[in-house]
Amino acid sequence: MGLRATLGVLAAGAAWRLGHPRRAGRALVDALGADDENARTIAGMLLVKGGAHAVPLVREAMARRENLAMALSVAGSIADPALADEVRRFADDADPQVATAARDALRSIERAKRGR
Repeated sequence: MGLRATLGVLAAGAAWRLGHPRRAGRALVDALGADDENARTIAGMLLVKGGAHAVPLVREAMARRENLAMALSVAGSIADPALADEVRRFADDADPQVATAARDALRSIERAKRGR
């Protein structure tokens, strides 16, 4: 299953990069919750590489609490200050993984605001 999942993520990533169609981007967000670690990691990297194009997808994932810890990690790697308020809502989340991911993301966003 690992290779199949990875290939699926790579295909979605290629489609998303060609024009950022929503369906392909949603497939990447869905893959943030994949059982296969490689698929999760690649999906996150592709979203981060998309930068501002990924922000609406990450916002939606956070609003839905969908693959939340990974979505927060992606938000931190994108480091768009526009995401700070939304990320901050999760800094004291009951789920320790989510709270840690949110605090880490906020530190990254703050560094980006200061120019690193």
